[in-house]
Amino acid sequence: MNLKQKVMSGLAWSAAGRLLAQLFTWCVTIVVIRLLSPEDYGLMALAAVFVGFLALLNEMGLGAAIVQRKDIELSTLRSLFGLVLLVSLLLYLALFFSAHLVADFYNEPRLVLLLRVVALGFLINIFALIPRAQLQRDMQFRQIAIVDFSSAISGSIVTLVLAWMGLGVWALAWGMLTIRLISTVGFNIANPFFCLPSTNFKGMKSFITFGSYVTAGGIVWYISSNSDALIVGKNLGKDLLGFYSVGLMLATLPMDKVSGIIKQVAFPAFSNIQNDMELFHRHFLKAVRVMSFVSIPVLWGISCVSPEIIQVFLGKQWLQAVLPMQIIAIVIPLRMISGIMSTAVFGVGRADISFYFSVIHSTFLPAAFFIGAQWGLLGVSLAWLFVFPLVFTLQMLLTIRVLKIETLSIIKAFSIPLFSGIIMYASVFVLRSFNVFTLNILQMLLLILGGALTYTITTLIFNRNGLHEVMNLLKR
Repeated sequence: MNLKQKVMSGLAWSAAGRLLAQLFTWCVTIVVIRLLSPEDYGLMALAAVFVGFLALLNEMGLGAAIVQRKDIELSTLRSLFGLVLLVSLLLYLALFFSAHLVADFYNEPRLVLLLRVVALGFLINIFALIPRAQLQRDMQFRQIAIVDFSSAISGSIVTLVLAWMGLGVWALAWGMLTIRLISTVGFNIANPFFCLPSTNFKGMKSFITFGSYVTAGGIVWYISSNSDALIVGKNLGKDLLGFYSVGLMLATLPMDKVSGIIKQVAFPAFSNIQNDMELFHRHFLKAVRVMSFVSIPVLWGISCVSPEIIQVFLGKQWLQAVLPMQIIAIVIPLRMISGIMSTAVFGVGRADISFYFSVIHSTFLPAAFFIGAQWGLLGVSLAWLFVFPLVFTLQMLLTIRVLKIETLSIIKAFSIPLFSGIIMYASVFVLRSFNVFTLNILQMLLLILGGALTYTITTLIFNRNGLHEVMNLLKR
């Protein structure tokens, strides 16, 4: 099977696995949100920020280093495993004994036990690091899709049952741990790695150098992308953080799932063709075109009908989540294209450039969130809308310089879908003003139909080549 066939097969398996899992988990998520309170989601958001940060440190970017290297000896893998295991244990102990400091900062004693339990997830995940990275490097996406599907379904079931039993935030915590456990077991069945760890760290320099850039970039990126939760939680309280985190989660669901598929397939694919830059440019621009074509109508469509989505699926008690969902969804397509740029520079071995991307993000976004928080959820949401396009522009210019690609070619790749999206958004805005239906579900369906029809017509007029490209991709 050649690279093109592997990429298409990988996309098919990854997309199928994610789609099937999401059809189930989205339904579960809607029920769980109705069962839990904004305070529950606010607590979990705070815990997830700190645990997620340590999870970045414990992997040390070595998973990406394994994917980027074609041949790695068993002794080297044992050393990598030993290094990650040692660092992870030290990090868990650090969190365990400092959890009360985090709880004191937010004046929330329940965070102590929650942090200590949720953090067990990244200890479990250590044992999936090497098996998953090897499967990804070898482009064995069928096995990855099956494991991801199984873990997502299992975690959703556990979360739903525990939420139904009234366990509150612990339903989310144990659901997350279930995903980690099933995922780790699954990857070790699909690609067994049962070797003892080694403390012989000789020859690790090149891995640590690459991984350090990945980790440093990940840390800076993580801080900047989660600074909103930290700032909202501290300045506005747990309840408003709960509304914000649910709105953000609903706005970013398509990004989290689709971007994960693209990155999972694109990184090893880009790594395999990094010596043929002409071919690399073609694949990179195609990825940007396809991502723009799909993400802009979906995310802007979600933004258009977010009031109806919240009322129909979550109920009026979650109406304060509408504002962040509506505003943040507008910039998510740029974040998805930004992810492709990061993956591309990773693919040519420039982890240092990805680190600079993260520095750009961390320079502007946290400051914008802090200033915006003075005006509540509206201010934090508008910080995304006004500042992220600037961050995206700087990242695009840096990508152009590294990949030596024409500026106009990148702009052209997403400008036509952007134009169609603007027409679609305006048409839905006008259609809503007529207030045809008083029943929210009927109004939502009408707006979705009107937006989809408008985007289709503008695409047929201005972007038939883009439509054919996506259709051909689906046929394969």
